[in-house]
Amino acid sequence: MPLMQTAVLADGDRDTPPGRGELTTTSYTMLGLLALGDCSGYQLTKQIRRGLGQIWPRTERQLYNDPKRLVQAGYITASRELVGSRPRTVYSITRAGRAALKRWLATETQPTALEFEGMVRVLMAEQGTLEQLRETLQTIAQQAEATRAEYAGWSAFLADEGGDYPTRIHTNALAMHFMIGHFTHIIDWANWALDATSTWPDTKSPASSWAAEATAIFTDAAGHATA
Repeated sequence: MPLMQTAVLADGDRDTPPGRGELTTTSYTMLGLLALGDCSGYQLTKQIRRGLGQIWPRTERQLYNDPKRLVQAGYITASRELVGSRPRTVYSITRAGRAALKRWLATETQPTALEFEGMVRVLMAEQGTLEQLRETLQTIAQQAEATRAEYAGWSAFLADEGGDYPTRIHTNALAMHFMIGHFTHIIDWANWALDATSTWPDTKSPASSWAAEATAIFTDAAGHATA
């Protein structure tokens, strides 16, 4: 299981079926994709996994159930068609769905939350060995490098061909700048932490021997306080 996952989590965005005025962020994500054109369930899941998997990770069950809930709520319609001899369900956004999406975009966004297992392991590292801590840091860096490379590949596709949604290339660019910077920051931090811990004899004694360095970090961080 990856040690690193970034997610923006909103209250109530779990498995609660949406009503006519109560949609989850996952539901709005699907409406946002369908606003650009009809999609099959497979295409919706693929687009969410590829473009949004790192900032809005959801289970297969959630991605499978949400279109059904949106159909029940009247925000999208479902039709059956054949691709060769194989049937598939194609979803289309309704006028009510477009209106709901516009209303949501006019509301205030939820606070950002970071879901990061590797950092939890770092925080608890004094209960384990130095080798385990440094292995975690190395894994965090490697995973971030791999994910950044994925985004770099998508960026090449967007730059060369405009991507699947050329009318959204400008907003995709805003997000891409953040994602590349985000994973670069994680890589730089993990490498810094590996260097910082390279002289530690274990995971417990630096609470005293590294206290001055720790205090300097906290003092610098305190300077970012806002009213």
